[in-house]
Amino acid sequence: MSGSTLAASTPTNRRISGITAFTVNGSSFPVIEFVWDPGSTENTTVTSLSGVDGYKQLPVAPYISGKFRDSQQVSVTAFTNLTGATLVVQLANGKQVAGHNMWYVGRPGVSGAEADFDFRFEGVQGTVQEIGGP
Repeated sequence: MSGSTLAASTPTNRRISGITAFTVNGSSFPVIEFVWDPGSTENTTVTSLSGVDGYKQLPVAPYISGKFRDSQQVSVTAFTNLTGATLVVQLANGKQVAGHNMWYVGRPGVSGAEADFDFRFEGVQGTVQEIGGP
């Protein structure tokens, strides 16, 4: 396509996933994978023996979860005791996800074979925010 030019509105960086920076309370951690949910409400269908009656709506906790790489510099025990934590994730697509005043929940499940451990932080409504989206 020699001679063609991109329109001014055409993005030149089309990366949508991949390289990610992850910090907890300002310290960087090697993240293997993660999932986040801003929380709000969850609808669940309610049924009876007569059929579908409708739905119920319940609040859900916002969370950021995933897997970190274990290393000599990481104290998994200290990690699992965190409360009031601030998590910041720089996404490959240019957005940022930030969680404030979050607490660790669950168990780390450290893998000796893969040198990784699970994490999950939860908070109250509004503690996980998406920055840079529409």
